[in-house]
Amino acid sequence: MSVLSYSESGWDTQDERWDDWEGDEMNTPMKCLFCTQTFQSAIVLFRHVKQTHGFDFPKARAALKLDFYQGMRVVNYIRSMELSDPNFANVSEFALDGSEAFLSDDKYLRPTIPEDALLYALDELDLDDTASVSSSRAGSLARTPKIEGFTPPETSKERELMARVKALEQQLGLREREVKFVSEQFEEYRQMVKRQFFDTIEDTSAENADDTESSCNKARGEPGNSDYYFNSYAGNDIHMQMLQDKVRTEGYRDFMYDNKDIFKDKVVLDVGCGTGILSMFAARAGAKKVIAVDNSDIIHKAHANIVENKLDTVITLIKGKIEDLELPVDSVDIIISEWMGYFLLFEAMLDSVLVARDRYLAPGGLLAPSASYIYLTAISDEDYMNDQVNYWDNVYGFKMSAMKPSGPVLEADVDVIPAASVMATRALIAEIDHGTTSSSALDFSSPFALKATRKATVHAFLGYFDVAFSRAQSTPGPSNVNLCLPAYSDDAHTPAASRQAAAKALWKQPESAMHGFTTGPHGTPTHWKQTVFVLREPVDMEPGDEIYGTFTCTKSTENPRELELAISYCYVAAADANGDRGIRDQNMKHQVYQLR
Repeated sequence: MSVLSYSESGWDTQDERWDDWEGDEMNTPMKCLFCTQTFQSAIVLFRHVKQTHGFDFPKARAALKLDFYQGMRVVNYIRSMELSDPNFANVSEFALDGSEAFLSDDKYLRPTIPEDALLYALDELDLDDTASVSSSRAGSLARTPKIEGFTPPETSKERELMARVKALEQQLGLREREVKFVSEQFEEYRQMVKRQFFDTIEDTSAENADDTESSCNKARGEPGNSDYYFNSYAGNDIHMQMLQDKVRTEGYRDFMYDNKDIFKDKVVLDVGCGTGILSMFAARAGAKKVIAVDNSDIIHKAHANIVENKLDTVITLIKGKIEDLELPVDSVDIIISEWMGYFLLFEAMLDSVLVARDRYLAPGGLLAPSASYIYLTAISDEDYMNDQVNYWDNVYGFKMSAMKPSGPVLEADVDVIPAASVMATRALIAEIDHGTTSSSALDFSSPFALKATRKATVHAFLGYFDVAFSRAQSTPGPSNVNLCLPAYSDDAHTPAASRQAAAKALWKQPESAMHGFTTGPHGTPTHWKQTVFVLREPVDMEPGDEIYGTFTCTKSTENPRELELAISYCYVAAADANGDRGIRDQNMKHQVYQLR
């Protein structure tokens, strides 16, 4: 007799606790291992699996003497294979011989499908098996554990009670593993909070400082801790924020929908697919096959999204790091990815896209976006300074100087800055052709020169980026002439030829017509905002005065997803523009920042 079919009429009224034990998960539909059909009973489900898909799970489990947890591993393994390849069930009938490595791999104890009701119902098979056993003592002994001092049950009610005890023990074991998993996640989060908020406090003890540094380096350097990055993308909030960023999402959508001829019948790879939105755009644009890869658990919801929109015949999802995977194709025609972080390069996801490019992009293939550009300008913004820096001078009548930025390294801030705060021209400090760049080239050092467009005090440098889409990787984006024109000059004082060229620049186009988009203060705000580099010593400038220098960007040595940035700069009055460069270089100031 199974748990699901049992009626409480056969029990004493005081045993209503059994109904409490039969939680909501017992009434949740269970998805077949190989198709989309669902069932209310594990017994009925596995009968369907046997008849339709040729795999007799109860028989295989009994023959190989698989325990409850090995049964869980089988279910989760098959589900993971079905998730990564929807045609998995059609290739050949699944079979077990007991030598499979996944039977002892604890990663398959973690549910492949969140809240998978089938895992909670596996004990139903135990009860059904027990009920079908001969009532003979030999049959009872065959299924009853040998426990010293314990007499095996002989009556059907005793056997049923023992089966329920076994089921409860299995449920308890499953819950204990869930608690352990949640505890491990909480401990990882606690350590992250400790690193972010407490380990930065200076320790006057050199010994303790050494220990802290060692601990921090270990936490950030071990490969296992990189999972925190992917876990941060598992929740809904961050994806809602990105999807609601119309500049970002509609920029990708418009490029694919406006260029359906280059997507038609193509094989497309989506690196870091998230909710699957870009993959679905590509499928609707006419792609023959889309392979969507993500190492975050959001991929399970992406799979549900794709099935719901009936695009699962075109889109194949694979969970894992692109660096570690073998794709089911030799090459792809197009790679799409929304990899950009703050200041473009924060999070270092472009490195993963470049790995995918080098391994899978066919000759003449296209990356979308195809190019990106980082700019630097200068801002004068008293409100920002009062809100973010000078605020600590008077907090309800108290000074809190310890809270103000200090030390040799400052934090670069991420914020939305109004266009009215910009008081200088811009400089292009990095131009990246995604088809030819390398991971090492993403660390760069670039000279810059900014000219004041009005009288103002420079409080900070401001960094932002543009991205461009192209129909051919050989012409990845706007020309250097267009990109390097002053972005914030007065058109009335700009030569007509330059104004005509500037009208073609990426940041001048209406967002609905762009083959790309900007994250600068002159455009619609995006979730990337801009990056603010506050100056320790503000600079007073007159129109025509210049600041020139060098901007350096490298990956952090402690955490390669973070950035270490340095700015060396010198102020030059317009009247001294032709002065001795060597003397000016002696007045060069240096500031170091980190983006984390």
